[in-house]
Amino acid sequence: MPVTNATIRAVNALTTRWAEAWGAAGAGGTVFSAAGVWPLLAFLADGADGTARAELADAVGLPAEEAAGAARELLGAMAAMGCAVMPAAACPAAWGYA
Repeated sequence: MPVTNATIRAVNALTTRWAEAWGAAGAGGTVFSAAGVWPLLAFLADGADGTARAELADAVGLPAEEAAGAARELLGAMAAMGCAVMPAAACPAAWGYA
């Protein structure tokens, strides 16, 4: 399942907001990415309601009803990349990387 451009932009936007908030942009030597926590926030947005749902949707940059699907796409792509880069990883044969 391919990752949509909207998902990629949302993850990058969260990373950018963090960099700006922490003053890391242009600091040199600081490396981090929201790609690890973004799927968790997206799943939480999908399951939340009320104010928490709105705040989490704002954090992930997608409507809450789209967030879980986007998180699954991103995690699937990250898993596939890991199997392609590390062929010795324990990837299911059905994925074609065994």
